[in-house]
Amino acid sequence: MMSKFVEPINIEISPASLGQGEQAIRQEIALQLYAQNIFTFGQARHLANLSVWEFQQLLGQKKIDRHYNETDLGEDISTIQTGAW
Repeated sequence: MMSKFVEPINIEISPASLGQGEQAIRQEIALQLYAQNIFTFGQARHLANLSVWEFQQLLGQKKIDRHYNETDLGEDISTIQTGAW
């Protein structure tokens, strides 16, 4: 059996976010995990504690491209069906 090594994740928290509290820190971490393709849109949005629309806006403000795949589509369909957006 092959052992699996976990790749380290580098996340930088700006002093401004640290001074703004937990919500700002969660958003910054979520953005970085999403930008690095570690989290899906839905995972990052939940970590940031934002609605679909709010997280889309945040991505746009930070000029982070939206990567979209079948997992994201499934999450979006589920979100729409449950009305949790």
